Amino acid sequence: MSLQTRNDSDRNAQRSWDGRAECAPDDEAFQFACDQVAAELETEAETANVVSSLSGARHVVHFLMAQQIPAHLLPWARELADLVNNMSDRVDSQMKTFAAGDMEDAA
Repeated sequence: MSLQTRNDSDRNAQRSWDGRAECAPDDEAFQFACDQVAAELETEAETANVVSSLSGARHVVHFLMAQQIPAHLLPWARELADLVNNMSDRVDSQMKTFAAGDMEDAA
């Protein structure tokens, strides 16, 4: 077993990224695949799990965004951070609404 340096890890990540097929958000096959996965999540009732995981990942994403992110990954990192923040804000809002409803019911 060999010891990997940070530079080795960065090079391996870059090789992995370079070998990945680029998918533009307007790519028809990419959009179809996203729609299929979303439909599977809905039919398997796993949407709540995805929302919970995204909402709970806020602190992780904040930590990752504070790190040195390669420039070619930065747009996706920002998009992920925006998605996680949006989902977390929406969950927080629903929790406040739910708590306010419980307070009214108790009164």
